Amino acid sequence: MKNLLTTIVLFITFVAGAQTKEFTIALSESSLSIRPGESKTVTVLISRSKSFSKGDADMGTASTLPPGIAITYSPASGNFESSIATITATPATVAGTYSIVLNSTIRYKTKGSILRLMVTNDNVAGK
Repeated sequence: MKNLLTTIVLFITFVAGAQTKEFTIALSESSLSIRPGESKTVTVLISRSKSFSKGDADMGTASTLPPGIAITYSPASGNFESSIATITATPATVAGTYSIVLNSTIRYKTKGSILRLMVTNDNVAGK
């Protein structure tokens, strides 16, 4: 009976661990400072479990972007381990600090990571 109980506990632990490790999203930087009119990049890293290794990733955002901010991905869709997110601020973008969730969907599961975006209007030479 003790062996059966141990086997059941180990099986439940294994199944729960496999479900939580589907895939994760990490960013090369957790915060980024940008001025209106600039573009900067962040690398989005995808770490996949074996069961998600062959699924195509679709990149996106899980939050509404502030007016004047655009994000494009290269690649935006396919089977890859990383994607470059290019964040562009138009000249009319309002200064402020914004939290943007960069995400990926693989096999109907969506995971993301928060990017703290600081839009500054400082016009100091050399920056």
